Amino acid sequence: MKVAGIYLAAGQSKRMGRPKLSLELSSGKRLGGAALLQLANCGLDPLVVVVRADDALDWLPEPPMGMSGWRTESCFTSTLGLSFSLRCGLNAVLPQNPDAVLVALADQPFIRASEVRRLVAALEREPGLHYAASGNRGEAMPPSLFSKAAFPALEQLDGDRGAKRIFDSPEFKGVVLEMRDPDYFLDTDTEADFLKTQSRWAEIDI
Repeated sequence: MKVAGIYLAAGQSKRMGRPKLSLELSSGKRLGGAALLQLANCGLDPLVVVVRADDALDWLPEPPMGMSGWRTESCFTSTLGLSFSLRCGLNAVLPQNPDAVLVALADQPFIRASEVRRLVAALEREPGLHYAASGNRGEAMPPSLFSKAAFPALEQLDGDRGAKRIFDSPEFKGVVLEMRDPDYFLDTDTEADFLKTQSRWAEIDI
């Protein structure tokens, strides 16, 4: 199964008040690059990083030796909502004719390649599913994997709710896999969030 990846990194950081993806978790390790390095180890082809048109990309790491790389896609409509960034990503990956697309957020630094592979395995076992989503106490969350059958619905999403409309609709069949790492869903929207994330990062010494 050919799986493409869309890494949504075009947010405005309004609640943070400064570009959050450039914040350092530890020396030389930026918030925006943490999950991306994990995804680069998942065989995603292509892996597209959706960014703001004015992003200096100082947070973007170099792909480690032996890992798949990525390319950036500037989204000129990202200020209109998350769904517009997603659409930019879809427009970039769909010409490669993937069987499924993984959608991940750049402000979740504790995403693990092993858990992403669980999502891929779930969809491979049940090809009739529309999605396999990360689960937080039963709630479907990103990162999430969507089969080709769900692509039209993804393209029609609007606003900032992401794929929740798909997860909540009985029209779509999916599986939600509980994530085993309690830090998996830690995201970083505010200064307080970042201090918590930075502290936890230091504890586990990634």
